[in-house]
This record gives sequence, C-alpha cells and structure tokens, in this order.
Amino acid sequence: MRDGTLRSSQAQALVRLLNEAHALPPAVETRSRHLLRGICRILEAEAGACVLERDFRPGARGGFAELVLEGWDGRAVAALDALRRLGSGCNPAIRSLRERGASHAGGIVTATRRELVEDRTWYRAPYVDRYLRPTGLDDSLYSSRWSGTTGEARGIGIYRARNARPFDDADRELLHLFHTECGAMLEPSARPARALPTPALSPRERQTLALLLQGLGDKQIAARLGISRFTVNQYTKVLYRHFGVQSRAALIAQRLLGQDTRTPGSELSARQPPTSE
Repeated sequence: MRDGTLRSSQAQALVRLLNEAHALPPAVETRSRHLLRGICRILEAEAGACVLERDFRPGARGGFAELVLEGWDGRAVAALDALRRLGSGCNPAIRSLRERGASHAGGIVTATRRELVEDRTWYRAPYVDRYLRPTGLDDSLYSSRWSGTTGEARGIGIYRARNARPFDDADRELLHLFHTECGAMLEPSARPARALPTPALSPRERQTLALLLQGLGDKQIAARLGISRFTVNQYTKVLYRHFGVQSRAALIAQRLLGQDTRTPGSELSARQPPTSE
C-alpha cells in the first residue's frame, strides 16, 4: 500500500467500522457480514462478495464457495448465478487478476477493473453484456490472496452501479488495506487473531494513540490535549516506530484488529484536563 493515497474520510470510516465489528457478538459470521456491508457502504458500492476460489491458477475452471455476500438480490441474482455456472473466469477482470496473482503467491493483489481490462474488452465480454449489464452493475474492484501451493484463493469483489463514478487509486488502496487486515474475519471458519502486544508508551503517547484510534486528526488531538500540532506529530512518529508501521492508516488498522479491544491508554482518559507542554 502506498502511504498517502488513502482518503482520510474513508480511513476514518474504516476505523469506525472495525470498532463496530469488535463490539458485535463474537460469532464470526455476524462480524463478516457487518464488515462486508460496511466496506460496500464506505466505497459507495451496490454489491460485494467474499469467496473462496478452489483453484485460482491461470486457466483453471474450478468453482468457488461463497463466504459472504452483500447486495446480490433482485436483478443481480442472474449475474451471480452465471458466475456459479460458468466459473469466475468468465469475468474478464477476474481472469486478468488470476494472471497477476500467479506472480504474487501468498500476497494480496488488488486492482480496479480498468487496471485489469480495458473498456472495449470489458463491454464486449459475453458475461458483462449478457449478465452483468442488465443488473445495473458495472465498474468493479477486486482483491485476491492466492496460494501458489494449493491453488486456492480468497477473493473480494466490489461493484458500483452503472453511471456511478469509477473506482480510483484511493478506493483500491482502501480495499487492499481492508483485505490485508480483515480477510480472516470474513471467513466463517476463521480463528480469532492473537492479541497484539502493546509496547511501553509514555502517558502522552498513550493519550495520543487513544485519540488517534478514535479517528481524530492532528489539530483535534492538539486541541484536546492542549499541546501543539508539532508535538502531536512527534508523538505520532514515536507510535509508528513502536508498532513497526509507516502510516497512520496502517497503525489504526493494526491496533484495532487485535482481539484485545481495550483502547491503549484507557487508564489515562483523554478527558483529563489539558496540561501545557
């Protein structure tokens, strides 16, 4: 993921979504449906699917198992049924994604439809013309984690309505972050992730982290703690080093996805009266 591409509003919405997911009952199915519905909402998408591809190797015709679905009802049912019958490779964008994934075994590949296949090829494809266009769905965004050993892949597909704005780089990076950090939570059989250790932090660093996890920006954190934005920036850099990340979005995702959902620094509430630095 390229640091700085994400929209702050989308990153903050993702933080809220993760907080909501952790507040739900521990049933993985409940969380996975909430997460997929939430990422569709953040990305302004009409439909989304998380699937297990039994064989995602180039040229394979293996079927897929649906893990979580959102928005595949009404007119969209026909497009989903076609994918079941014909295999996901009938979608030219997914077919192109397979080729990319072959060189990234074990990693996650995320791409917009326009990065995977040009308009001319897309709109002339039988699947798109016969099944997808009648549903009112069009532009799409895909992410897959492919195993070079077994050929299996976990994939996420997100679709926008026809005439909606195309997915862009920021949307792609948000889905990539979502898949990287939330992929296991989208699988009904997934086991909870182990809690992440919390390195020792100073009181001010803990307070800064607590507010950062709430989605506040530097200016808001500075006002809440009664310190300068420069000081907040310095604390944030310390947090990056402590948790081994390179961006605010990555830090937020890492801390919120630990199964220990207590907010670091909760014993040092940000509601304490501000003090001067």
